[in-house]
Amino acid sequence: MMQWTRGSFMLEALIAILIVALGVLSTVGLYARSVQHADDAKFRGEAALLASSLIGQMWLSDAHPEALSVNFDSGSAGPGYAEFAAMVAQRLPNSVAPTVTVSAGPNVSSSRVDILIQWKHPGDNLDPTLRKFAANATIGTNKP
Repeated sequence: MMQWTRGSFMLEALIAILIVALGVLSTVGLYARSVQHADDAKFRGEAALLASSLIGQMWLSDAHPEALSVNFDSGSAGPGYAEFAAMVAQRLPNSVAPTVTVSAGPNVSSSRVDILIQWKHPGDNLDPTLRKFAANATIGTNKP
C-alpha cells in the first residue's frame, strides 16, 4: 500500500504539468489569433481609407460624369486610377488591381461610383481567399 501512495504523487505532478502546459499552449494560440485579427482589421481600415480618399479626389476633381469616367474608371486606366492603383499596391500586401466602375447616376449630372479593393493577408499562405472591401458613392450635383 505504501508504494501506491508514493507513485500516485508522481502521477499527480505529471498530470498537473500536463494541464499547465495545455493552458500555456492555448494562451499562445489565442495570442497568435488575436494578432492576426488585429492585422486584418488594420488592412481593412487601410482599404476603407484608400476608397474614401479616392471618393474625395473625385469630388474635388471635375465631377462631370464623362470626366470621372476618363480619369478614374479602371477600364480607361486614367491618371486618377493609375495613382489610386499604385497607392493600393503600396499599402496593401498581395493586392490585386482595384476595380473602379463609374456608371450613370440618378440624374444626368451625377455618377455612381463602385470601388472594389482586394488583397491577401500576408500570413495566410494556406488560405487562398482574398479579403475584400467594397464602397460606392454618388458624385455630382442634385440638379436634374
